[in-house]
Amino acid sequence: MSIDEQVPEIPSGLRPEASEFSFDLDQVLSSVVSVRSEIPEDAFTATSLGTDRRGHGVVITDRGLVLTIGYLIVEATQVWLIDGTGRAIAGTVAGYDQETGFGLIQALDPTGLTPMIIGRSGELVEGEPVIFAGSGGRAQALKTEVVSIREFAGYWEYLLDQAIFTSPPHPFWGGGALIGSDGTLRGIGS
Repeated sequence: MSIDEQVPEIPSGLRPEASEFSFDLDQVLSSVVSVRSEIPEDAFTATSLGTDRRGHGVVITDRGLVLTIGYLIVEATQVWLIDGTGRAIAGTVAGYDQETGFGLIQALDPTGLTPMIIGRSGELVEGEPVIFAGSGGRAQALKTEVVSIREFAGYWEYLLDQAIFTSPPHPFWGGGALIGSDGTLRGIGS
């Protein structure tokens, strides 16, 4: 099942248009995949974060390494990725960093997955236009802007010194891609 089946589409007037950018918008958006993970009921995080977690991830290497937000995959026993064509791909947790909150998933069959180039989040400034994208192409991509860069404390026990806040917010942000005006990955939704 695709995550996109559960989330309403972004209204067309709020979506980015390919003509607004010098990069291939559809190719960049195709790097964002759906993530679904299953966590045992007796896992430490099951009560606070649930046992059936869904969100997004971003393919960052041609070997199928996917960057996501760690709370989607911490303690996962099964991980599935769904690409833009609807193909389900088994994955395995490759890492979780408590300090940043990031998680890594290795797609077991990376065929057809296109990586997004990683940019520099430290170069973003307040007022800068960006795209926030969930899996599902333009229907899940939102034109937004950076409204604040400041400290953020997540109740699931991590602290970011330089969290990037955008407005309007994406309705289903977990693990989604914050994309700069150059088409590079600048952040992951949390």
